[in-house]
Formats: sequence, C-alpha cells, structure tokens
Amino acid sequence: MKANKNYYYKVYLEVALKTSEYVFGYINISHIPYSKLEELFRDQVTYEKALFDDTMSYFIEDELYNKHKEYLDSEIPFKFDFNLFEYSVGLSSVEVQKYKKDYYEELPPILT
Repeated sequence: MKANKNYYYKVYLEVALKTSEYVFGYINISHIPYSKLEELFRDQVTYEKALFDDTMSYFIEDELYNKHKEYLDSEIPFKFDFNLFEYSVGLSSVEVQKYKKDYYEELPPILT
C-alpha cells in the first residue's frame, strides 16, 4: 500500500457495545508503531501485502489481549472489558488541506 503525501493517516481503536450495533467510541492509537500492529495482528492478515491493504480492520479479542496485555494496557488509555465491548482497530485518512488540528501546542493561560 503506497502512502499518499496529500493525506494524514490515523489508526484508531473502535469500541462497540456487544449488545448494540452502535459504536461507543474511538480511541486514537496512532502512536503505536506499524511494526507493533503487524506483530499484534499477524494471525489476522491473510492476503494483504501491508496492514489495512485489503482488510479495513482487525479485531482485539480476549485471546489476543491476554497475549499482549502488558503492552496494550500501557499504550491504550482504556480498561478492556470483553463482557461489555467488542474492539477493532482501523485506519482512516484525511486530506492534508482539510485536516483540522486536534491538539494544542501550549498549555492554557493562567486565569486572572
């Protein structure tokens, strides 16, 4: 999969209630290196030449979580609960010129 320099790419964890078709929320996990994602989802990669090439998402299930628990708990600010939620990891992109900055570069000023 060839990166397009006109886009920014983000990897996110999708959290969905098991009893609903609705997504509970998304957690940006773009700080996790592609090499680690490849290690995590190696068993789910079938025909892709690169992560997210043909498959739009990969699943974090109980077995995968337990195998990589220490790493996932240290890198993802969320308490995994497999009785309540289902988890998948996906890739999204946004055109550089349409990207809305989603962070601050400075702390807020002191209130006076």
